Amino acid sequence: MTTSRTDQYDLRSLFKAIGRVGGRGGENAAVERSDTTEEVNLLENNPLEVKAEAAAVCGFVDGIQSTMHLTHIDRRPVTMYYVAAGALGEGATPKALVEKLRLQCASEDVEWVESLGSRIPVEVLGSSNPPDLELEAQKAVGAARDKAERTVIDDLIAGTDAGLIAVDGSLLARPRSKRLVGVVKTTKSRYLSDETVIWSLRRGWRSPRFTIGTGENLRYSCYVQLVEKGDGAWNLGLVRLESFDLENLEPMAARCLQETQTRSSNDPRWDRHLGSVRAVEEFLRARRPAAFTL
Repeated sequence: MTTSRTDQYDLRSLFKAIGRVGGRGGENAAVERSDTTEEVNLLENNPLEVKAEAAAVCGFVDGIQSTMHLTHIDRRPVTMYYVAAGALGEGATPKALVEKLRLQCASEDVEWVESLGSRIPVEVLGSSNPPDLELEAQKAVGAARDKAERTVIDDLIAGTDAGLIAVDGSLLARPRSKRLVGVVKTTKSRYLSDETVIWSLRRGWRSPRFTIGTGENLRYSCYVQLVEKGDGAWNLGLVRLESFDLENLEPMAARCLQETQTRSSNDPRWDRHLGSVRAVEEFLRARRPAAFTL
C-alpha cells in the first residue's frame, strides 16, 4: 500500500508569510466563461477615471424567488413558490412591489390540492411524468419572477418620478427605455477580445465603452472597478453596466462607486453587490412567508 503524508508541510509558516488568507469577496469560485455571441464594437481605446456627478436614481429594482416541495403524489411533485420584485428609491423608500404565491401540480392532482382549502391559487403544469414536471415547475418560477420584475420596471417608467432606473442584471429583453441602466455582477461572458484592460483597472476607473448587439438589442456598456483588487482575483469588485443611452454610463458608474459596500458588511458579494440593491433584496425577503425559511 502506498501512502502520502501531508503533516510534513508547515502550513502555519505559509499562512503567516502570506498574511490574510481566505475570501476577498465574491470572486473565489471559478467561473466557466464563454465568448459572447453578440456583436461587440469598441467606442474608445483607453480606460478612464470616473469623474462625472453621480446619477440620480428613482428606483433600484431586483427580485427574489423561493420554492418549497410540499409532497409527491405517485412521484408527481406538488410545490409552492413565492416570487417578488420591488423597487426602492432614495432613503430606501418603496416605489413599487409585485408579489405572487402559488401552488403547482399536475392536472391529475388539482382536485386533491384544491381540497386542502389553502385558498392559494393553483397553477396546473402541462407535463405528465415526474422529471418533466420538476423541470416545468422550475422554469415557471423563473418566468414568474421575470414577469414581476418587468411589471415593476413598467410601473417606474410610467411614473412621474425623475431619474434613472437601475436594474440588477442585463437589459437584454427589457423595455427599451433610455432611463434604464443594468448593473451586471457576473463575468461569465467575454465581451472584449483583449481583457487585460479590465484586469488592471484601479478603483474608480472604467473600461473603454463599447456596444453590444445590433438593432433593437443594441446596448452601450462598460466595466467599472468598485474596489481595489490588491491581492484579490482579476474580477474582484468588477461590474459591468448596460444602458440604451451612452451618456448614462459615466454618471451611473459614479453612482455605483457611491453604492459600494465594504468587506465589513457581511455580504458575501460585498465587492460588487450595490448597497441599494441589497436593500431591495432584504425588503423583499422580509415580506416572504416565514415557511420558506424553515
